[in-house]
Amino acid sequence: MTIQIEFAQSKRPPSLLLRDLVRNKVDLLKISDRLNVNPSTVRKILEGYPVSQSIIKKIEAAIQEGGVLDESWEGDERQKPNHSTVERLMQVYHLYQQEKNLKHVGIRLGLTRERVRQLLKKGAEIGLFKYQPPKPPLLSREKILRDFGRFLKHKDVARANRISPRYLSKLMALYHITKSDLEPVRREGRRRRYMKEYGVVAASLGHHPSGTELVRSKSTRSLEFKIRREWGSLDAFRRELNVTPGMPVGDKILPASTPLIQTESSTLFYL
Repeated sequence: MTIQIEFAQSKRPPSLLLRDLVRNKVDLLKISDRLNVNPSTVRKILEGYPVSQSIIKKIEAAIQEGGVLDESWEGDERQKPNHSTVERLMQVYHLYQQEKNLKHVGIRLGLTRERVRQLLKKGAEIGLFKYQPPKPPLLSREKILRDFGRFLKHKDVARANRISPRYLSKLMALYHITKSDLEPVRREGRRRRYMKEYGVVAASLGHHPSGTELVRSKSTRSLEFKIRREWGSLDAFRRELNVTPGMPVGDKILPASTPLIQTESSTLFYL
């Protein structure tokens, strides 16, 4: 016996008929989709809360017209439900199975990465499918410090490890990594970076440049400023490298054993 015949014969209120049809969250979404009514509204009716007469009339008309609540109903293309339907959740899930990437699914559907994650989580919670988000890597304290020495910036360290800046912040809090811990790491990282930049300039000239040569062009002028800011003077920088202006460039500019940072465990890291 179809739903509309049962309704016509028994004159049962929509709430009782809906209770017979809605057995779980999946049924709730299906029914709300077919009635083009928000799931929260259907839930209110089931729980006996008052709703507007227009909603009641809409449901009664759908039941009397027939087909809308039957299992064979295939939908109406003219209806554009504004909530997350079962069909929508399954669409997101199938795309995620293909792309294996929240961002790529979002681009195809015009959604944000976070919205795609929410829809997948919702579908998994109601039992439509299984969704287990990939767990981000648990980086070691030493790895985080080493990468800050290499990349210097928070966002660059996160990108290099394919994690979000927020997750990196959580790991740093877990390991009690503070600004005072990062300061010497970044300082050594900057110094090695500037040494490498200087090495490129010296190699192109064939000798170690003077201050005048460094400030002659815009690119090397910036390097000269960074060296003076980090070492205090060009002379202090040259003393650390044990070079003088005009000295021919040898095979090696940087000492091979110069460490980046020494951790509490006395492990030395190199770039």
